[in-house]
Amino acid sequence: MSNITIDDIIQKWTKKLLNIVQNVYAYIGFIILFGIIGNVIIVNLVLNIFMIIFTIISGIFTYHIFKKSNDLIHEWHEEFTEPTQKLLQTIQMVSIQNLDLLPEEQLNSFTSESHLKLLEVARGILEHQRFIDQVVDNMFEMMFLLNQDGIIMKANKSACETTRYVQAELIGQHIRKLFPHAESLVDYYLELEIQFTTQGFVRDVEVFVQTSEGELLPFSINGVKIESTTGSLLGYTMIAKNQAETVRLFNQLNKSNYELGRANDELGKRYDQIKKEIEEKEGQRRTLEMELATSQLVQKTFLPQTPPVHPNVECAGTAIPAAFCGGDWWNTVSLKDKFFVFIADVTGHGTASAMVTAAVSGYFVAVQSKLFAGENLDVDDILVGFDTVLSSMGNSNDVRYNMTCFSCVFDFEKRVIRFSNAGHNFPMLVRADKKVISLVASGHRLGNTNGESFEKKEIPLEKDDFVFFYTDGLIENKNEQDDEYGKRRLRKFIDKNNSENCAAFIEHLLQDALEFYGSGKPLEDDITIVVTRINQL
Repeated sequence: MSNITIDDIIQKWTKKLLNIVQNVYAYIGFIILFGIIGNVIIVNLVLNIFMIIFTIISGIFTYHIFKKSNDLIHEWHEEFTEPTQKLLQTIQMVSIQNLDLLPEEQLNSFTSESHLKLLEVARGILEHQRFIDQVVDNMFEMMFLLNQDGIIMKANKSACETTRYVQAELIGQHIRKLFPHAESLVDYYLELEIQFTTQGFVRDVEVFVQTSEGELLPFSINGVKIESTTGSLLGYTMIAKNQAETVRLFNQLNKSNYELGRANDELGKRYDQIKKEIEEKEGQRRTLEMELATSQLVQKTFLPQTPPVHPNVECAGTAIPAAFCGGDWWNTVSLKDKFFVFIADVTGHGTASAMVTAAVSGYFVAVQSKLFAGENLDVDDILVGFDTVLSSMGNSNDVRYNMTCFSCVFDFEKRVIRFSNAGHNFPMLVRADKKVISLVASGHRLGNTNGESFEKKEIPLEKDDFVFFYTDGLIENKNEQDDEYGKRRLRKFIDKNNSENCAAFIEHLLQDALEFYGSGKPLEDDITIVVTRINQL
């Protein structure tokens, strides 16, 4: 590879052009000086003869300057313009995935490291796009990417299979194509448009989507408005969840778990590498922003969007990712006589961990359906199912996923708390008399149990019981002095503030923790907090 850069080329050609300009200035000065001397000391006849000779010399000199300028322009074209045109053609070939067809001598013809760096970034963008496309196509929810006018720019496989349209029939069509039956009073697209305009996002809008065969299917629409860093509107991303096909979606998710697991590690590495390169290249920033916003929206759909509701329980929870996408997860199931709480932490954080939480969330949907149907699943049974999902994602030495998880149920019929643990932090139970009890149960991390069962325990349930669940990021994140927040500081905060309502407790705890970490240092691990209080038995 040549060590000549664009700056070297510009300096060389600037020096050559300055030399030409200096020669022209010297020539003009010589004409002026010659004219003054000629008018003063030389008679007219002699002056005319000299002027004729000088004109001939000037013509020769002008021709020499003209020829030298043409030669410089030709050299400039060969040294800079032609390689730049070749580079643009190369990037275009990369964008249509024909990079392997380029001859080696064409790649070696670039004289600038800047050219080659841009070519490397183009390769990286294409690879990143392939990974993102693979993740989106493996989603079992319908996903649509719309432009500013609501025109469909991309639809994944699930969207085509569910609506029974081929890709070519959807691309370029307005999203209204899927709502042709809507009455003016209940105009689904108008409702989506209003929410996008006023809120910037759409959350749980219930609609009926019409297939190519005229069949109406119930869906819940979630979406987000995508903007550039300058605030200009790029388009919209919409995800449609089929409310009637939860079990079928879970079965399909199991089939793709192995392939998704192998892609997760590479996707995480590519994400970090490509993000850094794209941030350095302003011209590519808009594409990356749209893809990252889509990834974040996908993960947010796996966490509770509203506080859980149960007549006997007050509950609130939150999750703060350390990276763009997090590896923490929590959720609840509310039944008439029971209230389940789950909290989990995938090893590490970032995109790869977020994809693992996606698989766990898929299994949770099936668990939720079974519990609603009256099936008798207990806390240890559910952990066994989670373990099976993680084990199926990585069954080799190169790919292996671990996750801690605490499974708990408040059984109001038997007035007990039953719980099982898979290597997670022990939650803290605060009684009405301020006595603090740790919910201790043994068990290996999910994905690393080797078929071992999980210990199940139970303790009496009392009115005003306050239970605090958390992931280790809360106590292990450090401040600028490299000090952890720690269990002792957390215990003091719980003793002082456990009488607050759940939402206010979480808000004040996060404020205390973030002030301790300081604004100058990013989080090292995800933080998730879930708080419950028994209002009545």
